[in-house]
Amino acid sequence: MFTTRLVLMISVLIISVLSLPGCQTPVLVFAGTSLKGELKETENFEFASQFKTLKLEVNPQAPYSVILRCTLINEHIYVDAAPNRRWGQYLFENPLVRVKLGADLYPATAVRISDPDILQQFNEDRAVYRLDPRQVSP
Repeated sequence: MFTTRLVLMISVLIISVLSLPGCQTPVLVFAGTSLKGELKETENFEFASQFKTLKLEVNPQAPYSVILRCTLINEHIYVDAAPNRRWGQYLFENPLVRVKLGADLYPATAVRISDPDILQQFNEDRAVYRLDPRQVSP
């Protein structure tokens, strides 16, 4: 009986883990796809200080989204990609992103940072980007 219960529990766990990548939003360490939410515009991200995490959607052709910590420095959001992260490669190839804070989505452009004062606040092996709000095309 114990063996049957253990096999059943392991089967449920495997099925649950395998179904997570199909989710629309990122879950734990699994990336999601296109983010859902009301698309809004903003002049700056100073209000982001109320959020500990954000969802970042990269690769507009085939959206790929991840959950990241929300790092705010001087009213700008910064994200840092570890080497070999898929989302970081997508960001390098196309800087147009969407940022989800709470229930709302904001279009932004990722700008690679070389300023040593900003870089010193992150691990030295990371690619650091500032997320600048952008206007939605009419």
